[in-house]
Amino acid sequence: MRIDSAVSLMLLLVGLAAPPAISQDTAGPGSGNSHSVVSAISVAEHADSVDVEVTFSELVQPEVSRLEHPDRLVFDFPGCELASPGQRLVVNHGPVLAVSTTALGVASPIARVVIELRSAQSGGRAIAANKLGVNLSSIGNNLIIELGANGGTQRSALSSAGNKPAANSQPLAPKSAEVVPPMPSAPPVVLGSDRTAPKSAEVVPPMPTAPLVLKSDRVALESATAAPPMPSVPPPPRIASTATVQPTAYALLDKARALTVSDLEPLEAKVQAGDPESETTLGLAYHAGKLLKMDDAEALRLLRRAANRGFVAAEEAMGIFCQWGFGMSPDKAQAVSWYTKAAQHGSREAANDLALMYSTGDGVPKDAAKAATWFRSAAEAGDATAQLNLAALYRRGEGLPQDDTQATLWLTKSADQGSLAAMLELARWDLRAEHGSNIDDAIVWLKKAAALGDATAQVELGDIFVDKKLGRLNYSQAVDWYRKAAAQGQREGQFGLGARYLLGQGVRRDFGEARRWLTPAANRGHPYAQFLLAKMFEAGEGGPVDAASAAKYYEPAANYGIAEAQYRLGRLLASDRSNGTSLVSAYKWLVLAQDAVKESSTTAQELRKSLTPPQLAQAEHEIGEWRTAHLPRPSGR
Repeated sequence: MRIDSAVSLMLLLVGLAAPPAISQDTAGPGSGNSHSVVSAISVAEHADSVDVEVTFSELVQPEVSRLEHPDRLVFDFPGCELASPGQRLVVNHGPVLAVSTTALGVASPIARVVIELRSAQSGGRAIAANKLGVNLSSIGNNLIIELGANGGTQRSALSSAGNKPAANSQPLAPKSAEVVPPMPSAPPVVLGSDRTAPKSAEVVPPMPTAPLVLKSDRVALESATAAPPMPSVPPPPRIASTATVQPTAYALLDKARALTVSDLEPLEAKVQAGDPESETTLGLAYHAGKLLKMDDAEALRLLRRAANRGFVAAEEAMGIFCQWGFGMSPDKAQAVSWYTKAAQHGSREAANDLALMYSTGDGVPKDAAKAATWFRSAAEAGDATAQLNLAALYRRGEGLPQDDTQATLWLTKSADQGSLAAMLELARWDLRAEHGSNIDDAIVWLKKAAALGDATAQVELGDIFVDKKLGRLNYSQAVDWYRKAAAQGQREGQFGLGARYLLGQGVRRDFGEARRWLTPAANRGHPYAQFLLAKMFEAGEGGPVDAASAAKYYEPAANYGIAEAQYRLGRLLASDRSNGTSLVSAYKWLVLAQDAVKESSTTAQELRKSLTPPQLAQAEHEIGEWRTAHLPRPSGR
């Protein structure tokens, strides 16, 4: 990837609340004792989109995050190994610059797939407001990630055959930890009840209450237990303030990408005269490869010349080049050196990048205290992203004493600058019972984020207004918010709106509209949308009875762990007594459902009488495999 106009930013909000253990009906598959393997990564380019296909020995639930600095989607697969770590596929098509893989961990391996994105041009720290559409689906053991620019603006990037940097615009919070069937689809926020599921036990079983975790590149907050409080925190290094505002590497990147042919001659004349800003701009123009032929070696030469004279933007860029290996082999020690110089000369972005290196142990010993020190420096200088990350460290007590008051203070500062992630985290904090269930305060923050067009906030507002337990029941408002999110292609919004039409809540009951909205949510892997849609096909609601389509949608919902879907699928498959394969599958699903659905046990016992010994052995084998693949996660994970 080239240096994008958002570099090295990672959100440290990972694990502000640790996910609970997962059981069959309250979440979905966790990882078993054996390790799945990512055997292949492939990329397919379409006219306005890109598909990334990840092939597993056994499908694994990813932890998904959307990050900036640089803009990227990170898919972490816990308990999964890479057959070929260190791959990098250059794409340069649509919203995707490249796809890379990294192996993390040893005893508990994690396979990471990073999709490097083009970055939206942002004039300041406001929300990126891009409309990148991301759809996930699965076929067998293949996870397909579809990416397309959903009407958003093209985002500028400091790009290269390697990776990273870019302007520090406000991060967009990941939409959900949910992904694709047969993998679990966690609800968008911990509200203590079925947020996105219809509120009728007859229609759908409870939605899992696992929290949405704002994942980072496995930044500092992995552990479930906070570090012991530290007696004191050293004062952060001061980020120097200058009388004149100096341009950042990201601002000069935008300038470099906007250069025209007529700009080159006067720019080169200034370079010859030794002007460091012009040297930096021209260097970044070589790096971006827009007007000039891409040449990172020449870019590096020009940047180094300007950086050696103390030009801050060039120091920032040198840190980025050294960290990610643009025009050179990666040199983390040099990256730390350049970032430190830039931070000491007033660069908040460099302070963030330096903090992130210490947070992740990227080429340096992992050091939460140093990360906290540099995040604080940038936060106190007014950087919204650093404020967000500092809040996360306070929340978890990593590198400094655990302090919820300080965490809330810095989250609020970040949110006041337009940070969507901070707004969402403040809302979720307010909603939690242990923090007082401040529903009205949560609604205020969610409405601010929703007004900025954030579909996640819109869905979470809808969830609040359909939850009787929260005492703010208002189906009409819920429909309005779900509709806004659905119009952006957000599958939770589509599901929420479809469920309201199905149940007649806030709108006139309309099976046709219910199918219309549930279908795209189901096709994008929402297990409860799949379940409800399958029931509609089975009952002939909104169209003719269609047993084949019902079975098609029941299967991923059943594989997700919805017991009623397992029971209904088993019953459907058992109706074809002439198909031995179907009978084996039917028995498998009926047995898996029997603990939660009383009728399933009776049906399973009746079917068992029809199975041959080999069929029964095969069914028992498949039941064991499914249960092993869906073992509850350890509670501390």
